Amino acid sequence: MTLSKPTPQPIPRQSAEDLFELYSAKIYGLALKCGLSAKDAEDGVQEVFIKVQRKLDTFRGESALSTWLYRVAINTLRDHRRKVTRYSRSQSLNEYSDSNVAPACNRTYSNPSLDAERNERRLLVRNALQQLPEKFREVLVLRELEGMSYRDISRILEVKQGTIESRIYRARTRLALEISNLEGDLND
Repeated sequence: MTLSKPTPQPIPRQSAEDLFELYSAKIYGLALKCGLSAKDAEDGVQEVFIKVQRKLDTFRGESALSTWLYRVAINTLRDHRRKVTRYSRSQSLNEYSDSNVAPACNRTYSNPSLDAERNERRLLVRNALQQLPEKFREVLVLRELEGMSYRDISRILEVKQGTIESRIYRARTRLALEISNLEGDLND
């Protein structure tokens, strides 16, 4: 059995502006989930689309355009996060915004106690996620928060699918341990 190279897909005729309109909100959400503050996420998104504009002609159509775009985004956001972290070693969780959660006043229920518990849990998970090594945090964000398949994550990160599956397993295990440790710290 011989494996053939994937047939290149036709290259879409989309401009960087079209891609920005289609993907900027998703890339912004990805930046937040990767641990950037709202302001740094905006800056990161700008960097991503500047790079996309410069490199759009290098897209060869060997994968979906969205896969290529996420690859550019992950690499750019990773670099941006390192640059930001270098200048500011302490980041406050209060800077983070959760773009996927509706404000409490827009919810169909009104239970302040339940809202407080959910917010506390969300902050706990976010803090635990930030404690993970980058390679674990990235795969968890792409799988659990972005809902991507193992295959897509493998293509985006240019890592074998088996490695992705292993990293996700280890990331989940480490995340559970971090959450447990943080909960223990809160109870002390």
